[in-house]
Amino acid sequence: MPEQLPKKIFNLISDRSTQLKSVDAYAKAIQAVSGKIPAHILDDLIESLRSFNSNRASLELELENNGYSFDDLAYLTAIVDAAERNKSHVGGAIS
Repeated sequence: MPEQLPKKIFNLISDRSTQLKSVDAYAKAIQAVSGKIPAHILDDLIESLRSFNSNRASLELELENNGYSFDDLAYLTAIVDAAERNKSHVGGAIS
């Protein structure tokens, strides 16, 4: 874990970064398949997008409560992703 990022914030971003990255992908997928797939499958995609957006709002509030700006999320996520990549290259685990 990078020293400049508290463990609580590091773990918070690590836990949610994949979901946050999926928001745009899901939104684009929904636009692409709308009208081309059964309604129940489209409903599932929309529900997943709602869940991801809910997690995004929760993360925004949690960061704000810990003195971070959601505007800095891309920077903070890059720090977390780089740390996780570096740790996996040496065969360790992020604690």
